[in-house]
Amino acid sequence: MYLGIVSTVLAFILWNRGLQLLNASSGGFFFCLQPLVGTLLGWLLLGESIGGTFWIGSFLILSGVPLVIKEKND
Repeated sequence: MYLGIVSTVLAFILWNRGLQLLNASSGGFFFCLQPLVGTLLGWLLLGESIGGTFWIGSFLILSGVPLVIKEKND
């Protein structure tokens, strides 16, 4: 229980501190990558299966976020 609580709290603090150091558009991009990285790590480390909906969702995330960032900068 100690390891679970400490590692979760430490990871949460480090994640939030890292986001504080970035500007909002870059932080938003990394925030949207969380489900992709989590799924890929589950596949790589735990042997979970990845379906077609993952690839569709990944495409939508990876193509949509840069479009939103670009629109706000123009």
